[in-house]
Amino acid sequence: MDSLGCGGLNALLLLLLLLLGWASPTFISINRGLRVMKGHSAFLSREDLEFAVPKEKDACKVEVVINEPITQRVGRLTPQVFDCHFLPNEVKYIHNGCPILDEDTVKLRLYRFTETDTFTETFILWVYLLEPDCNIIRMSNNVLEVSEFYGLSRAIDKNTLRFDYDGTASLECTVRLDPVGTWLPTHGQVVQVVQVEPQPEEPRGDQPHSLFPESQLGTELRCPGGNCILELKKIGSLKVSCEEFLRMGLRYQHLDPPSPNIDYISIRLDLTDSRSKVIYKSESAWLPVHIRAGIPNQIPRAAFMSMFILEVDQFILTSLTTSVLDCDDDETPKSLLVFNITNPPRQGYVTHLLDHTRPISSFSWKDLSDMQIAYQPPNGSHSERRNYEMELEVSDFFFEKSAPITVHISIRAADTNAPRVSWNTGLNLLEGQSRAITWEQFQIVDNDDIGAVHLVTVDGLQHGRLTVRGGKGFLFTVADLQAGAVRYHHDDSDSTKDFVVFRIFDGQHSIRHKFPINILPKDDSPPFLITNVVIELEEGQTILIQGSMLRASDMDSSDDYVFFNITKPPQAGEIMKQPGPGLIGYPVPGFLQRDLFNGIIYYHHFGGEIFEDSFEFVLWDSHEPPNLSVPQVVIFHITPVDDQLPKEALGVSRHLIVKETEVAYITKKHLHFIDTESYDRELLYTVTDPPFFSSSPRHLDAGKVFMVDSIPKLTKNPAAVGLRSFTQHAVNYRKVAYMPPMEDIGPHLCHVQFTFSVSNQHGGTLHGICFNITILPVDNQVPEVCTLSVMEEEKESGPKESEKRFPGNGNLSLGSF
Repeated sequence: MDSLGCGGLNALLLLLLLLLGWASPTFISINRGLRVMKGHSAFLSREDLEFAVPKEKDACKVEVVINEPITQRVGRLTPQVFDCHFLPNEVKYIHNGCPILDEDTVKLRLYRFTETDTFTETFILWVYLLEPDCNIIRMSNNVLEVSEFYGLSRAIDKNTLRFDYDGTASLECTVRLDPVGTWLPTHGQVVQVVQVEPQPEEPRGDQPHSLFPESQLGTELRCPGGNCILELKKIGSLKVSCEEFLRMGLRYQHLDPPSPNIDYISIRLDLTDSRSKVIYKSESAWLPVHIRAGIPNQIPRAAFMSMFILEVDQFILTSLTTSVLDCDDDETPKSLLVFNITNPPRQGYVTHLLDHTRPISSFSWKDLSDMQIAYQPPNGSHSERRNYEMELEVSDFFFEKSAPITVHISIRAADTNAPRVSWNTGLNLLEGQSRAITWEQFQIVDNDDIGAVHLVTVDGLQHGRLTVRGGKGFLFTVADLQAGAVRYHHDDSDSTKDFVVFRIFDGQHSIRHKFPINILPKDDSPPFLITNVVIELEEGQTILIQGSMLRASDMDSSDDYVFFNITKPPQAGEIMKQPGPGLIGYPVPGFLQRDLFNGIIYYHHFGGEIFEDSFEFVLWDSHEPPNLSVPQVVIFHITPVDDQLPKEALGVSRHLIVKETEVAYITKKHLHFIDTESYDRELLYTVTDPPFFSSSPRHLDAGKVFMVDSIPKLTKNPAAVGLRSFTQHAVNYRKVAYMPPMEDIGPHLCHVQFTFSVSNQHGGTLHGICFNITILPVDNQVPEVCTLSVMEEEKESGPKESEKRFPGNGNLSLGSF
C-alpha cells in the first residue's frame, strides 16, 4: 500500500509539473499565431511570436520545416531560416488565394546554440485566414460553368470578373496564370478560341470522300460565313495586363471525368508602380468553375491490395512501400495525396530518408512511392518480437480526409553478431562551431563484444573535420563515443549540410553508415552587390534609383535591411530620400535596400556643367556589429542640356568704325558671344532691326550687313543683299561685313545702329542687343560754285522784272537756293 501510495503521489506530482510547464521547458514565450487575409500576405511580428532567449547570450535560429506537406497547405512562410530576434517586415506568410480552408499551420524548429550544446524545439505556428474586407479581384454572381464533361465554359470577361483599383495612380496592373506551379485547374485547362485559315485536304485513295460525310470529318467550329475555323489554344503560363486578360476571351475546358462538381483557376494580380517598378500590392484568388455533370468530391480510401503490415528488423531503418500502405482517390491524382500521421507509433518514428534523423508527421504519396518514407525502430534491444500500430488519414487536393487507416508494425528481434547502429539523430550546430558526437546522438550495439567495435571514416567531411581527444579522428572506438571524445569541427564556410560515412567493424563483420550534420547559417558574411548599372540622366534632372539599377543581397540575413552607407558622396548632385508622393525630399548619408524597393531613393543633379558623377558606399548588414563589404561605386552619366543663355565674351566692343567709302568686316573683337554647350556654328544671330541712323531718321539708307561671299569684290555694291541671320562661325571666319550707305553722308560723321538677338540650338535666346556703327565722312569731292546774274531795270515805272519772276519776295540771297 505504501508503494502504491508513493507511486500515486509521484504520478500526481508529475501531472502537476506537466500542467505548469516545468517538466518540458520551452524557449517560446509568445505564440499567438498569425492572422492573414485570404489572397494576401502578412508579416510576423513580436506580438505574434517571441522567444525567451537573450539576444546577448546565445545564438538562436528558427527553421521552417519544409518536408511536412500537411503544413503550409495554402501558403508559405519565408525566409526558410531566420533569427529568433527577427526584424519587422522580415518574416512573411503569403497566402495562395484558396477559399476552402480557414486555418493553416507552419511547422518550425528552434535552435539555441551555446558554446558547448545545441538545444532544439519543434512547434507549430497557427495561421488564421480571414475574409478580406476589400479585394482588388472582384468576382460577380455570373460564375463560370461547364454543362457537361469535356465542355467549354463562357469567356472570362467583365461580366465574370473585375479588378477594382485606382487606374489613375500610375499603377500597372498585371495578371499571372501558373497552372504548372499551382496544379490548377486540376480537371481541365484554360484555353483561348483562335481563328485559323482552313487547309483543304485532298481525299486519300484508301478513304474515299463519299464514305465520310462532311459532318463527320471534323468537329471544328466555323466562323460566320464559313471562311475560317475556330480552334482552341491551350494557355500555359501567362502574364498580361489586367485589361488584356479580360479581353482575351479565355475559357475553361473540362478534360478529366469523373471529377468533382467544382474546379478552380488560380490567378495572381500585381499592382506595380510604373516609375519605380516596385510591386505596390499583390493578391491571389481561386476562380471557381462549376461542373454541372460532376458530383461532390469524394473522400480518399485505403487501397484494397495493400497489406498495412510492416515487417522490420531490429535497429534497421526500413522503408514503407505502396504494398504496405496505399490509397485511392477518383478525383485527385495520387501524386497530390498527403498522408497525415494522426497517431504515431508508441516506439520509434516515421522519417524521410532525405533527413532520417528526424521524425515526420506527414508525407506525400509521391515520396511513399519513391520509397523515401521509412520507419526507424526504437534503439532498445529485445529478445522477442514487438508489435506497434500507427494511424493515418489521407487528404486529397481539396482537403477532404479519408477514414482512419491503421498500419501494423512488427519488429523482429535481431539474430546477428554484426555491429549495428541503433540510434542516429545526427548533429546540429551553428556555422563555424564544433560539437562532440555524443552517445545520445549516435548509438551502436553488438551482441558479442561491443569493446571490439571500431569506426573508421571512409567518406564525407566536405566542410569540416573530426578529432578524437584533440588529435586526428580517422579511427576511434565505441568507448570514445560514449566519453564524448569524438568532435566535429565545421570549417566556417557558407555551407548548410555535411555528413560522415563510417565503416563500423568488430573484426569479423562490417557495415557502412551515414551520419548527417545539419549546419545553421551564422551571420558572418558581408552583403554583396548583384546589380550595379550605370545610371543615365539629363543635366539638372532628379531620377529615381530603382531596385533593378542597384541591388544587393546577403546570404545570412534579410535583403531588406542591407544598408548602403555612403562614404564618398556625389560631387555634382546628392542622394535624396522622398518618403512619399508630394513630400519634400531631403539628402541622406545612406539608405536601406528596403527604401530602394519602396521607390523613395533619388539622385538629384545640381545642374552644373559636370557630366559624370559617382558616389562610393559600403554595404552593411543587420548584424551587430555589422558585416561590411568592400567599397563599391555607383556611376552617373549626365547628358548635357542647354539650359544656359549665350554670354558675351570679355573685351568685345560691339562697335564698328568705318569710312563711308569703304566696307568693313565684323570680326570677333566687334561681335563675339559664347555658349558652353553649343558650337559656334550653332550660335545664331538674327537681325531684328536692320541698320538705321540713330539721330537722322530722314536718311532711309543706313547701309546693310551682308555676306562677303555674295559680291565678287569687297567694295560698295548695291547688289549686295542684307543679311537677316548669320552665325558666330561666320563672324569668326570674316564672312560678315558692313556696307555704309551708297549716298554721301555729308561733312559730319554719322551713328548707325542695328539690333539683333542671339540664340543657341536649344532655344536659349537673348533679345534686343544693339550693335553700334560710326561712319566717318570722306572729303573726296571738288567744291562747286553757283552764280546768279540779276538784271536791274532802269525803268522806275512799273514792276521790276525780278519781281515779275519772283513775286512776293523783293530780296533774294544765295541761301535761298
